[in-house]
Amino acid sequence: MAQFTKSVTVSELLQVKRLNLELVCGKRYIHREITQPSVNRPGLALCGHLDNFRAHSVQVFGQGEQAFCQRANKTKLRQNVEKLLSEGSVPCVIMAADLDPLPAIKKACLSADVPVLKTSLDSSAFLAAFSRWLDEKLSPVTHIHGVLVGVSGIGVLIRGAAGIGKSECALELIKRGHILVADDVVEVQARWNRFLVGSCPAMLRHYMEVRGLGIIDVELLFGVGSTLDEMNIELEVVLTPPLKTGLDRLGVDQKTTKILGVDIPSLTLPVTPGRNLAVLIEVAALNQRLKSQGIFSAKEFSKKILDRMKKTANKDEK
Repeated sequence: MAQFTKSVTVSELLQVKRLNLELVCGKRYIHREITQPSVNRPGLALCGHLDNFRAHSVQVFGQGEQAFCQRANKTKLRQNVEKLLSEGSVPCVIMAADLDPLPAIKKACLSADVPVLKTSLDSSAFLAAFSRWLDEKLSPVTHIHGVLVGVSGIGVLIRGAAGIGKSECALELIKRGHILVADDVVEVQARWNRFLVGSCPAMLRHYMEVRGLGIIDVELLFGVGSTLDEMNIELEVVLTPPLKTGLDRLGVDQKTTKILGVDIPSLTLPVTPGRNLAVLIEVAALNQRLKSQGIFSAKEFSKKILDRMKKTANKDEK
């Protein structure tokens, strides 16, 4: 499972309308790449203290930084800014709240080939919007062979060997009113390192390949409500040939799988003649919703059995 990261340029950043950005100086350097999804406010780095300084992140100056810079010695300020810019590869400096950079900051940035931008948004609003945009663009991505379907509001990633029936199962789920996100190739992105978002590569969007039928357009066949561009992945279902051993009959043990460092619940379903896999996945999704609310049916049933056995044992002792 190959993993890759993305990057964006400062030039692309300037095109994002909701960030209200404009170029102040350094037009020659807007080709610089942004590779880190984190944003940094320089703070103590303006005093020359560079321990734990995020030297590869976009640097945002707010009203606090501006007030400090206005009171600082101009020569010392320029030296400190040049020093922090030389620590790594700062893509750009952004002034929030429509602030104009002081001459010392502009000179330091231009000498380090770093463009300066500014936004009309205040620091908190800009950082919130910018962090969301960066996370969408730069979070780690991988491609997984499988099918992603939205079942009762839960993103279910169906995996298994080629030809085992993943697409046929997904097709039955779509007929039952559920939603297709991706077939064959699922692009998975880890957002905020806490949850997974699955989508379909643009070329394959809305299409399915069903053995015997060929390529079908799900949106044309079942309507626009049958497809979705992306969805959080909350459950993995692995279709396997009939298992001789190792199957948890009660479902007490909650297995997980790790994708891009994020754990999600995983369920194994043996494929045997006569089993309605679509119904089983439908129930598994509903059951997973109960588990996320703290209701674990298998454990509650097991507890009731153990309590009954204890009561019976106590009666026999008496």
